[in-house]
Amino acid sequence: MTSRMRDHRMPALLLSLVLSAFFCASLGAEEAREKEKKSVVQAVVGATVLPVSGPMVRRGTVTWKDGKILEVAAELAAPEGARVHDAKGLYVCPGFVAVVAMGVGIETSSGNIGNGLDPWDRELTIALANGITTMQVLPAPFFGGFGQDGPLYGGSNSAVIKLTKGNLGEMLVKEPALNYFSLPTRQLELNYFLLRERFKQAKAYLAKRAEAREKKATPPKLSSSLKLYVAVLENTRPTIFSPVNNHEVKIVLSLSREYGFDAVLNEPKDAWMMAADLAAANVPVLVKSRGPDFDFNTTGPLFEKGQMAPVRRPAAFSRAGCQVSILPYRRGISLSGLAGRDLATLHVDAAFAVRGGMSNEDALKAITLNPARTLRVDDRLGSLEKGKDADLLILSGHPLDYRSFVLKAFINGKLYYDREKSRIYREIPLTGDK
Repeated sequence: MTSRMRDHRMPALLLSLVLSAFFCASLGAEEAREKEKKSVVQAVVGATVLPVSGPMVRRGTVTWKDGKILEVAAELAAPEGARVHDAKGLYVCPGFVAVVAMGVGIETSSGNIGNGLDPWDRELTIALANGITTMQVLPAPFFGGFGQDGPLYGGSNSAVIKLTKGNLGEMLVKEPALNYFSLPTRQLELNYFLLRERFKQAKAYLAKRAEAREKKATPPKLSSSLKLYVAVLENTRPTIFSPVNNHEVKIVLSLSREYGFDAVLNEPKDAWMMAADLAAANVPVLVKSRGPDFDFNTTGPLFEKGQMAPVRRPAAFSRAGCQVSILPYRRGISLSGLAGRDLATLHVDAAFAVRGGMSNEDALKAITLNPARTLRVDDRLGSLEKGKDADLLILSGHPLDYRSFVLKAFINGKLYYDREKSRIYREIPLTGDK
């Protein structure tokens, strides 16, 4: 290489080194700014705070740092240097937890949900604008058969996700979330006998597997027909059952007691008659407050003898001491049907439960702490308590008042929805605005 060629390449090499150094310095500065931004204490002050896990706090302050709540107290001054959100005359409560949602935030309908999440799904913004910060998501509606595992046949998972719009890294909370178990609907006695037999076989398999592990031997092969039964008995997550009558409710309670697994009842319509038994067995219920999905019978009575209007069921279960989570009108939060209907109305479904006799406190708990408990994420979510995730809402009024709007929604302490900067609801005047 000649000296002239070397001289020709030197400026380009120097420029490359300078740009590289500048880029690295800029990247380091940006990371430092993000770290500093994250570590700043934030505080909502002057609000009516509804912690859910405790009584209302008037003129309350909620502080958080690094995504975790530091303190919830009345008339607490914001720490020096804190980023303050003035909420005088406003309400603060935990983000709503939808106990089931269909396809929201999921790009694909098969396989592992965590690998198919879509942090740019438009439905996330609609849900955030209406206070939902966490969901249990399913890839598609479940129309399974006896003993089939998951919302899609073959063991497809459900997952708990946070609605961290644009932030995939903080979206997945846990996967799988729940087992889904379909009870037999035909030849009842024969199928129930088979049901119990399979649970006995699953228990025997677990005993053999434990023995093999103790001896450091190869565990026995698990047949596909027992896969779901073994998962239920392992009890690493609760199991959802959808009984169609109280006889099936009794079967589920009997199996749960015998084998020691956690059962959750999905829409046990007439089980309000057995609510005391469910409460004593610590069996949570998922209940609608606004009626069935479909009813093509236009000639019969609105409610058969012994049935209860849906608007009254949540209160009936709650009064008996059951852990109630409110379901949407359809089979799960989604954009199916009228655009945004269920994404926009989870708090309205809770308000309907109040109309049917439920207290404001229990209804708010039914869309926050109770679903978090059912999903076994209440150590992080569902209430405003020290050490929990800073997932909270600032609202213009009480969260169950249909006139209220979410003004800001925080997840892990970060702002993910701001009404003033969003096209959703921004043009609608707040109550009292001219």
